[in-house]
Amino acid sequence: MLEDLLLQGAQPNYADNIRAIAARWEALIPPARLRDLESGDLQAGIVSILESEDLTDDVILTVAGDLAALSWWRGPPLRDDHRARLNALTRARLTRLADSLEMAPRKLPRSQLRRSHVLLVGNLLDPLHSPSGGAIDYAAALASDTAVSRVEIVHSGEVLPAMRTYIEARLGGFPASRGVALVSTRDNPDFLADILSRGPCTFHVWCEPALSPAISLVSRLGPTLMFTCADEAPVQFADVYWYFQSEAHIEKIWKAHAAPQEFIDRYVRISALPGPEPRPLEPMSRASIGLPEDAFVIATVGNRLGVEMDEAYITGIELALRSQPKAVWMVVGGLPDYLLGAFEQVLGDRFLHVPFSRELDRLMTTVDLFANPFRAGGGNSANIAVGAGAAVLSLSRGDVSSLVPDSFIASDPEEYFRYLGFLMDSPELLAAVKAEQGQHNARMRDQGLFLKEIQGLVRLAADRYEARGCGAPLFATVFAPPTPLAQAG
Repeated sequence: MLEDLLLQGAQPNYADNIRAIAARWEALIPPARLRDLESGDLQAGIVSILESEDLTDDVILTVAGDLAALSWWRGPPLRDDHRARLNALTRARLTRLADSLEMAPRKLPRSQLRRSHVLLVGNLLDPLHSPSGGAIDYAAALASDTAVSRVEIVHSGEVLPAMRTYIEARLGGFPASRGVALVSTRDNPDFLADILSRGPCTFHVWCEPALSPAISLVSRLGPTLMFTCADEAPVQFADVYWYFQSEAHIEKIWKAHAAPQEFIDRYVRISALPGPEPRPLEPMSRASIGLPEDAFVIATVGNRLGVEMDEAYITGIELALRSQPKAVWMVVGGLPDYLLGAFEQVLGDRFLHVPFSRELDRLMTTVDLFANPFRAGGGNSANIAVGAGAAVLSLSRGDVSSLVPDSFIASDPEEYFRYLGFLMDSPELLAAVKAEQGQHNARMRDQGLFLKEIQGLVRLAADRYEARGCGAPLFATVFAPPTPLAQAG
């Protein structure tokens, strides 16, 4: 049964989402091809189905998006060759959709582009969901510019009370002249027409689903900036891509994902991120959560730890704990029952599980070292940990390595655990790393710097928009007429 296959190894908190994917695939993919998945490589099987079957464009985009989600929720991560094939396949469909609209080039006034901003942000779920909280922080940074007269946040789905409270706290204090507004794609299917009726703007893509057709559409309507993360190459065109990794790091990985060179050339590294200005934290007492005062506390944080912590990571942490009698491992986030039981049985009182915390920043004040698993994500929790005074240890890939200086970024697992041993054995070294990373983090949280850098990217996007013919396609495509896609959003 497909549902049982997809649930194997899945994070329990994503089970309902995975069941929905199983039901969707059973409705969209020929049954005989689905049966073939049971005896082979799931990822390879789905990629082959999408490449070979006579499927409509909307089915291809839906199933490809589902497969990417499964790589996060149940693992394993998409292999580079699978990702490259999926990206090429979906990029072709999305590009020809935009080409089919036959939009005339739009020469836009520069002054309006600097004043008017529209953010595509996907779902707004909860302030502790980093894409959701980050979307509002990004909007707040733009609205802090007194010359800005329009900041529209285009989102899908329902905005729940906790998210609304955060929106009010971060955006409610701006005057009406800043034009801050939420636009729901669910409530307004014609949102793009409405946005265009309010005049020219610069578009910002922030955690909008990677295969959302709206991204290719807006890139024809005005200058477009896209936030990238998790080392993943973008599928769709933007005038500017930005993140915190070096250009060399991005070029190597995006080439492996078969990103066009035109995309790679449009990447820009910046040095600050959106977020509330750092605030003094009231430390949480270790005793209040059952930690010994003299413990060396190692923290691992995440929503998908059952997928993200591999055997090499878990074994390395266990050996580190055995080498330091006062070390305790605090895991924050949901765990599969089999892992939780194993950790409790093997590690005993050297292990502390915190299933969820709404005060992660205060919880991290009890931590000496944030030990990032060997994963692509984790940037938000690492950023919180550094801001709370912990040191961060990471491999040289993924989001976390982009948020701390080179000190104690390891090239491989062997070096990672050697560094961990150094930090556990030397209080002086640990203090020095905390100080260096803390200073770096304070610079990254400078909202004045973030706004200045984004303003520079807005100007660069406008230059590139004009250079490509004011919305004309970047490169010619020759495709058959497209199958209509479902409404974006």
